[in-house]
Amino acid sequence: MMLAGHYSVSYLLKKADSEIKLWQLFLAVQWLDVVWSLFILFGIEKADTQHSLPASPIHLTYMPYTHGFLSSLLWSGAAYLGYRVFYRGKGSGKGSRKSALVIASAVFSHWVLDLIVHDHDLPLLGDRYKVGFGVYHSIFWSLFIEFGLLLIGLFIYMRSTEGKGSFLGKYGMGFVFVILLLFNVVSIWGPHPPNEKVVAVFNFCYYVGFTWVISRLERRRALSRL
Repeated sequence: MMLAGHYSVSYLLKKADSEIKLWQLFLAVQWLDVVWSLFILFGIEKADTQHSLPASPIHLTYMPYTHGFLSSLLWSGAAYLGYRVFYRGKGSGKGSRKSALVIASAVFSHWVLDLIVHDHDLPLLGDRYKVGFGVYHSIFWSLFIEFGLLLIGLFIYMRSTEGKGSFLGKYGMGFVFVILLLFNVVSIWGPHPPNEKVVAVFNFCYYVGFTWVISRLERRRALSRL
């Protein structure tokens, strides 16, 4: 499953709406996989690690509730409503419509990017009519796409913000890029996971962990005055 590439959308959308926290976007772009991890652990959706692809350690066999086209739209709509109703920004009012729409777009972007790399496992209706362009059959192209997207997004974010003087403020996001790269490399050439539940636990910790890391680093950067 795409790990790092989804975060490119976070950096780009942060540029589009500076009121949204970057950590919120980091969580939003991976929200479908966060729920997928829980659904795998509870047996609601299914996968296996015995028929993996060259650039993915897991074969996704049944996930209509998280990665279906219609279900992705529903999760995006739920994110929109959740942001509007529950989030309180700088003022005392509810989250703005614009920001809520950006959050919803971030959630749905996960399905769009998965369409590029997945191998005919994204259902359009229920568990039928599965699609996917299958880039995960090529290690080179999957890594090229993921890190090309991430590098572009990070570059735009870094140009629109500036560090507040500390070492982490200036270079922390660069370290995140390197760590994300290492995680992707290990997921391909590292130890093969014994079962899908191990992948689900790892992915859940990965998504939540990087959301927390970004929430700390984001405080050390400010919008550029240029």
